Amino acid sequence: MQDKLDKLKLRLLVKQGHIEKDTKRTVVENAVLHEYIQEQHVTIATTQAALTGHVHRSLGAQMPAQSVIRLGMDRQERFNTLMALKDRKVYEAERYLVARTQGIENRMKYCQEERFETIGGDNCIVRFETAPIHGASVKAVFDALLNTVLNSEMFLSELFGSITIREDSDFENSEFAQVRLVSLISSGATVESNTAVFSKLAEGENGEYGIMAEDFVDFDELHPYRDSERVRRDTTTIVMVRALPQTNGGSPVIVVTRWTYLKIHNSSLGVSQNPDTELMESSVCWGDTAQKCMEQQLMNAARFNSP
Repeated sequence: MQDKLDKLKLRLLVKQGHIEKDTKRTVVENAVLHEYIQEQHVTIATTQAALTGHVHRSLGAQMPAQSVIRLGMDRQERFNTLMALKDRKVYEAERYLVARTQGIENRMKYCQEERFETIGGDNCIVRFETAPIHGASVKAVFDALLNTVLNSEMFLSELFGSITIREDSDFENSEFAQVRLVSLISSGATVESNTAVFSKLAEGENGEYGIMAEDFVDFDELHPYRDSERVRRDTTTIVMVRALPQTNGGSPVIVVTRWTYLKIHNSSLGVSQNPDTELMESSVCWGDTAQKCMEQQLMNAARFNSP
């Protein structure tokens, strides 16, 4: 109503000669520009709604770089299964992240996060982010990333005061690792996870770059999920570390790009579930936890190496 009154007032003033023609033209141009901008927002909102709807309809489908992982009882068979997955996991992670970063200004921080609940009551978070890191090499940043993931029980216990232990380390080499964690968090719940980690540090057209892909194990005959005792947490995370071309003779900028899918399964245990706390205290992939851990390691290394 106020907008209509203002427009009527403007027309009256113009008709009475109180506003010059140039001023009238400027007001009209501004109004047209304003309407155009608002239409663009509506178009973008419609596109975002369509994408959000697609995500909700695809909750039961596989996420980027995710596949069904089944591990048997035999140790050699388990090793062969994970080894056979490595190249495909790393390739799919790289392909998706390259496509996802098209058109993004990688020299500045960017983050997009969605939270939703499935029909079955599972709580999920999907997060995409890109963050620049100055004063380090690709290898140093990538090593800090892997150290954070492979020793996440130490970082989680230190950051949040919860008790997190790694139940085994059957496989951990330059090709892949299996990380099984159990966290006793502040709400009293016990959260478990079983994740395979694949990584590659290689030379590309623009220099050295690193790819890491984490995916949860769906079925593990040797270490089955203990649904009657623990809350299950699944993680699919893909990360790319690369250097941007130097500009104006400045030092290279390392960019860390990450896409994460976290899920806390709805549990029938007699504990009060707090999905945010369960995710935060049981996974370094929650929020910016991994980024903080990496930056702290790089700072410590810089202090250690300084004269």
